[in-house]
Formats: sequence, structure tokens, C-alpha cells
Amino acid sequence: MANKFMSTVYLYNWFIKLIGAALLIGLAITFYFAGIEYLVEAFIGIIIAVYAIIRLVPFVRSQKNDLIKTINIIEIVLNLLVAAIMIVGAFISEDGIGQLFGYLVGGVLLARGLIHFYGLSNGAESGDNITYFFHIAAIIAGTIVLYRGYTAAELILLLIILALLASGYLGFESYSGYSRFRRHKQMESTKDKSVSDEVSKGIDMPSKREEEDERDRPVA
Repeated sequence: MANKFMSTVYLYNWFIKLIGAALLIGLAITFYFAGIEYLVEAFIGIIIAVYAIIRLVPFVRSQKNDLIKTINIIEIVLNLLVAAIMIVGAFISEDGIGQLFGYLVGGVLLARGLIHFYGLSNGAESGDNITYFFHIAAIIAGTIVLYRGYTAAELILLLIILALLASGYLGFESYSGYSRFRRHKQMESTKDKSVSDEVSKGIDMPSKREEEDERDRPVA
């Protein structure tokens, strides 16, 4: 039952990705034209909070090194604190938290990159090419943003570009998923047609003469 449900979700996840791509495009357009830069702070805060919550339980369960586990738990707690400051600050004041936003974002990115590579050097973590380049980029971007102290309004163009890139990726994934969905439906249709043809032909019944010959045949 569970396997069937998961296979169904996998088959139709292209539709979820399509909705995600559309929402990201709508979000980028809203940020650009609506002049609500302060909501960018809340949006980034929510992303940081969700990422921290998603990491917490799986990481604690899978990480065996107590030192690395403790460092990452501290990072997650601080990320939740940063997220709370961004979200609350965005709704308390229309001006948001100003340059503090850039310092917080830069700190989060820099800390994530450094902690990741410390775990690798310690032998407690494993990585691949994607995570390697991502954390290198996080260190570089975090250092620049932390040094400069950007406001949400100054980073909004970057966020729009990232939203468009993410929507493009989700759109491509949706296209690939829909192609798999159509192939699956085509295979099911071909299989049903094949079974239907076999049923329509029926099973050849033995003739009366054959039955008599079989009955009269001596048993060895």
C-alpha cells in the first residue's frame, strides 16, 4: 500500500514542480513590481527556518561524531534565531531591519560553508561535487555580503535571478516528469490492449472427437 502510494506520488510530482515553478515566477514578478522589499526579509527568514528544521532530526540521527553534531545543532538553533529576527523585523517595521539583514545573511552563509568543510576535514562528513561548489559559493557570497552589509532592497535583484533560475530548473524537471508520466500511461494502455486481445480470442476448447480419443487412450 505504502509502495503504491509512493510510486503514485513519484509519478505525479511533475505537477507539484510545475506549481512551484509558477509560484517562483509570480514571486519574482511581485518582488520587482510591487515595491515590497521588506517582505524579502520575511521570505528569506522563512527559507532559513525551514532549512534548519528539515536538517535537525535527520542530521542528529545520522551523525555519529558528537563534536560535529553539537556544532551543527548550535548552527541550527542560531539559524532559527536569525529567521525569527528577520520575520518579526519585517512585520514590525516597513523598513525592515536594514543593513542588519545583510550581516545576518552573510553570517548564515559563511557559517554553513565553514562548518561543512570542517566536517569534511574531520572525516565526519562526506560530500560530492555539487555540495562542494555550493559551500565554496556560500563562503564567497557570505564573506562579500557580511563585509558590505546589504539591505533587502539591494539584494532583491539577486533574489529575483535566483527565483527565475529555480523556476527554470523546476520547469525542466516538470517537463521531464510529464514525459515519464505519458510514457507510463502509454505502457499501461498497450498492456491493457494486449490483455483485452487475448481475452477476446478466448481459449480453444477441445472438440468432442478429441475428448473421446483422450478417454479411450490406455493408461500406462
